[in-house]
Amino acid sequence: MSREYDFGAADRLSKQLSQLVAKLDWFIWLRTTQRQSLLGSPHSDNWQGAKRGQFEDEYARQQAAFAGLKDAARSLQARVNSATEAARADQKNGE
Repeated sequence: MSREYDFGAADRLSKQLSQLVAKLDWFIWLRTTQRQSLLGSPHSDNWQGAKRGQFEDEYARQQAAFAGLKDAARSLQARVNSATEAARADQKNGE
């Protein structure tokens, strides 16, 4: 039994993934901007020492995790779009 490809669901999923990528990108930018405005450069007088180093390490780890989520969402969106294109081609060839 063959199942029909749900183009509407695929399009909605692709759009949601696109929105997720945009929101993650904005969130990464926001965190970077806030960090820069609050702390200044790594050598600023605002905050120095071991606690600053721990914060910077954790901040970098978190930013990398958000970037990884963004990359995963982009990858999934590309796979959904590729599957949709393949289904459209199959549908066209079957007619």
